[in-house]
Amino acid sequence: MSRSSIAHSYRIALEGRAPFVTLTAVVVLAVTLLTAQAMLVQRDRAVLDAYADRLLSQAEAVAAASTLALDQAAALVTAPCTSADLAELRLLAFKSRYVRDVGRLQDDRLVCSAAWGVLAAPVRMPEPDRRVRGYRLWGSVSGIVDSRVAADMSAKGDVIVTTSPSAFDRVDQLASGMGALLLTRDAGHVFQRFGDVTALDPSRQEAWSDLGSTRHSRRCSATFDICVAARARQSSLLSESPWIVIGLCLLGGFAGSGLGLLISASQRNHRSLPKQLERAILGDGLTLVYQPLRTLSDRRLVGVETLSRWCNEQGEPVPPDTFVPMAERQRLGGALARQVVRKALAELGDRLRDDPTFYVSFNVSATDVVDAAFRAYLNAATAQSGIARQQVVLEITERSTTRHHDLADGMTRLREDGYPFYIDDFGTGYSNFAYLAELPLDAIKMDQRFTRAIGTGSAISQIIEAICVMTRTLDIGLVVEGVETEEQAQVMVELMPSAVAQGWLLGRPVTVDALPVA
Repeated sequence: MSRSSIAHSYRIALEGRAPFVTLTAVVVLAVTLLTAQAMLVQRDRAVLDAYADRLLSQAEAVAAASTLALDQAAALVTAPCTSADLAELRLLAFKSRYVRDVGRLQDDRLVCSAAWGVLAAPVRMPEPDRRVRGYRLWGSVSGIVDSRVAADMSAKGDVIVTTSPSAFDRVDQLASGMGALLLTRDAGHVFQRFGDVTALDPSRQEAWSDLGSTRHSRRCSATFDICVAARARQSSLLSESPWIVIGLCLLGGFAGSGLGLLISASQRNHRSLPKQLERAILGDGLTLVYQPLRTLSDRRLVGVETLSRWCNEQGEPVPPDTFVPMAERQRLGGALARQVVRKALAELGDRLRDDPTFYVSFNVSATDVVDAAFRAYLNAATAQSGIARQQVVLEITERSTTRHHDLADGMTRLREDGYPFYIDDFGTGYSNFAYLAELPLDAIKMDQRFTRAIGTGSAISQIIEAICVMTRTLDIGLVVEGVETEEQAQVMVELMPSAVAQGWLLGRPVTVDALPVA
């Protein structure tokens, strides 16, 4: 065959393969761009779903607080709108995190409330926006007592509650292009609107295969007639940097790009935050810092509170209010508590053994308190480290949902072993004085929101005085949280000279190596 014939045959072969090469390049490029869009959608869908879950959880908490306040007010035996009745209503409003006011109705007229007292003239309530299972609901009703005040209200029988305007502060900050509705299951009543909701379809539930630029999420409560419908418009490659699109197009020329993206997605799933946390808790991945506890009268260092810290496998810090609830949802709370106890006793062992008056405090859950295995672990750990049990303080939050009887029994057994007990974040839960008096307590820790009110002229300062009187009456100690200014420290010294405090004025959380000597 001549040289010219060979060249001609080669050109024919190339021409025959060209369509296949072109088609392959187009297919791989399409797969690459489609995969990139799917990953972008998945990212934005996860962000929107997480926001919808947070909003629904907050709405359930607000609904539960309103329902509890309505039921408790209805159960009062005091004569309506008397001084004794108003005092009880004020106490209910104070104990509720999300209820601003509790009042009495008569013939659909507001007669009195905890915030406004007995009205000079009863105010007729407008027709409710929604009636469901004996409840009457109003959204952003205004002009009831003061034309400047607009709030959500709910009533049952002759009791009405006003939702705190700040009830949704934690979830009302949305990214650009996002919007959400908090509404009833049938979409007949909208409780709250967040962000841009002009194009939001409350009944739409996004399919997994939807890769368009608009995300939709819908969540409904299993307990209350509450749903969340959320929407975000941002999932588009065209909204990303042009260089990203150009890079993806270039990458699409390589046959292995699609497979690489799929493997990368699989690896990201393996690196999910819950999985990383599980490895950290079952391994040795937590670190500890210690916040000084000082007597206010002479600023003497008497102990420390143990605080756990965690960085994910990418080295990014994850806040405790994120990973601790996550651990409890994964039923890893007990393992987390054991790691914290083991590490703290090892790191502070010398100091605790050298100074019998020095103590370390731990946050424990109600589950830990009633768990016989945790009690046995704690006893073994203190015995092995040679640390006196009275130097190990156990803190439990006032918001515990464990039955009071079981909780009190568990606390009693641990106190009989020698461990003191503190109630943490006092004032944020729903405990009454009788409940506190029944628990085997050594001290309460006053929540920092009360400390921040010092010097502001707030009525909360009167509650601080009541708390001090209560601790003296119950003959228990007082620990003041969140002391950041000298004014706060001096006011508390005058009210409670024996108080112990913690806060940035007295020392920030530090590692054991940086802990001050005195």
